[in-house]
Amino acid sequence: MATLFQNRLWRNKSELCYCLSMASYTIVSPSVRMADERNFHVAENRAWVSRIIEEGTGRTVGIELKVWFGPFADSPPGYFTGDDGGSFRHATQTFGTNGILYIELNETEVNEGRVATLRQVLATWQAASGHSERRLVVRNTCKGLTELLKSLSQTPILPRLQDVGRIQEQSQSAPDDTLHIVEEELAALERRLLAAEAQDGEKIHR
Repeated sequence: MATLFQNRLWRNKSELCYCLSMASYTIVSPSVRMADERNFHVAENRAWVSRIIEEGTGRTVGIELKVWFGPFADSPPGYFTGDDGGSFRHATQTFGTNGILYIELNETEVNEGRVATLRQVLATWQAASGHSERRLVVRNTCKGLTELLKSLSQTPILPRLQDVGRIQEQSQSAPDDTLHIVEEELAALERRLLAAEAQDGEKIHR
């Protein structure tokens, strides 16, 4: 009898948890900012992750994720989670008047493959959530180098563009304790580019 009661209680609790996970509700935050915003890849999946912080209190509202599942995905589904990554809810956000943010949370992602990818994305982002200013310097430098290389129409630039793109991406996903390696690789690439000669005999300058 006790076992029957326990099974029924467990089933009712599971059904309640399922219903709660499916229920939609909206988080309203007055004035927010994005922090630790990163774009990177996890395997073949492109990802964008950012922490949403309430300006007045400094409180973390949550973590927003967008993941392009697979190399040919067009529009990424948006998700919302906490630092623990306990669950990932489908989410859409809109900004109202005076910068008020509305985050509508919908059903919890239950696809095991997608949940595993989302956890990988979250873990990668968490490991690379420090040194934002240094990462920004690397990214901006890479953007400048890309524009420079594209202006050299007579110079074979594809391999160099690939190097710049790879370093830029690594700057967004490299763990905090290995970011210096990415910075050193960028400095070495800059030295090689500055020493290189374009096909017309002109030096490549900053």
